[in-house]
Amino acid sequence: MRSAILKNSLWMMVEKVIAIFGIIFVTSFVAKYIGPTVYGKIALSLSVFQLIQIVSQFGSDVLIFKRISVNVKSGVNLINNTLFLRVISYILLSTPVLIYFYFTSDFGYIFIVSTFIACFIQVMDVYAIFYDACLKSMVNVLVNLSGLVISMVFRGIIPLFELNYSWLALPIIIAPLVPFIIRFYYFNKKEKTPRLKRNHSIKYMKYLFFNGFSFAVSSISVALYTRISIFIIGIILTTDKVAIFTVASSLASSWSFVLYSFITSTLPSIFSEKSLSKANEKTSKLFWLIFFISLIVIVFALIFAKFFLNLLYGLQFSEAYKPLIILCFCTMISALGTISSRYIAKFSGYSYLSYKTISVCTFSVIITYFSISKFGIVGAAYSNLLTELFSLTIANYFFKHALVLKMHLNTIFYPYYFLLSKSRKRKNENPPHRR
Repeated sequence: MRSAILKNSLWMMVEKVIAIFGIIFVTSFVAKYIGPTVYGKIALSLSVFQLIQIVSQFGSDVLIFKRISVNVKSGVNLINNTLFLRVISYILLSTPVLIYFYFTSDFGYIFIVSTFIACFIQVMDVYAIFYDACLKSMVNVLVNLSGLVISMVFRGIIPLFELNYSWLALPIIIAPLVPFIIRFYYFNKKEKTPRLKRNHSIKYMKYLFFNGFSFAVSSISVALYTRISIFIIGIILTTDKVAIFTVASSLASSWSFVLYSFITSTLPSIFSEKSLSKANEKTSKLFWLIFFISLIVIVFALIFAKFFLNLLYGLQFSEAYKPLIILCFCTMISALGTISSRYIAKFSGYSYLSYKTISVCTFSVIITYFSISKFGIVGAAYSNLLTELFSLTIANYFFKHALVLKMHLNTIFYPYYFLLSKSRKRKNENPPHRR
């Protein structure tokens, strides 16, 4: 099992390394070409449709992942029979937004449409969850790589030949479309499931709607408080500041693939673990692994981030350095928060998660507004950090008689207990000789 988890994590990392290349080199090339104003407008429109995408998924990512971890066939049926609900929800929610932007947008409407299509494709493409849950991330790597490479080529060609920046709408669609087509074909060819009766399909949709509602509320709140900074910056400040903060946020989270590769690969074994003590031990190990990896990256960012920002994005994006460093800490805490949320999910705390994230979202909106008003984009970064800390700690500690607090305390003292058990084991193996 350990070798499978490690292998799966490595495959996920390979994919994300290439994604980082796209973020750092191609995106910076594009950002230099179109400038902060247009780049900020693209980022703003993308954030809106990503939020709608999360709403329309009804928390299906967590439900499908958990279901597949326990019963693959049932998970496959859940994927196939809830597609209609996700698609209809996305279209109904997006239509008013498309109409609004059509009449109010003062920049290329083509970017609105392209981000709408890209997020629509991602709503349908839940097959990636299946391969991650089955520890078959190699499939996702090879498939996503094809779309990423084609998209990167197009993004590089546009500024290279000084084409109109409207052409950037094409790679926005290509990036999710190519992997979806390949994954959809591969999934339906390899994972054949019998067509269910209509009443059974309705049962699956009801299951997603009612059981996924808590996760949907949770995901929406998380998406909102992670993007609320961008929305408020766009309202209070300017799109230039949106672009600078977006660059800082993208770079600060670009290394999160390492953390989430280990988290995603380890979660199935935690979900399936029946012993509470063993589940706690696995969770504690994962916590410490995430912490040490994050520490290395943060030190690296402190030393080299300013140099790479000026080299890749130019002086017009140099203001992103301070938010970037702060947001690196956010990436670490957010990953630890994900582990804690999934730990609650293991004990079916779906309702608690929905209430928790509503409170976190409210906290985020209030603190973000005042922080940005007073400190600008640096304030936005600090508000994100405080929100993630609140979400990781206080907001989790009221679940089932402080179950998460106990788990956190066990994690803090885990190295001590680990060394103590090793010491006792050595003594038992090598008892002192009697005279």
